[in-house]
Amino acid sequence: MLWLVIVLVCASASAAGYGLLGGLSPLWLSSVQTFAGGAILMMLANTMIPEAYAHGGKLAGVFTVLGFAICAWIIVLEHAGAG
Repeated sequence: MLWLVIVLVCASASAAGYGLLGGLSPLWLSSVQTFAGGAILMMLANTMIPEAYAHGGKLAGVFTVLGFAICAWIIVLEHAGAG
């Protein structure tokens, strides 16, 4: 039942965000995305990274940075191909 509530809240929030913020200028849209990215990084730093380090040791940090670098590289390639 809890997961059903979570799904409904997330779907409603996504639809509301798209409806209310879908027409934002690129400057405002990038600001919203920056805030969301910062929130995700804070969640990772507070909860997931310490647990990953406790279970995986130093390699957890290496693979975290590697994953971030690959994601950034994919985004750069995506934008290079679009331009």
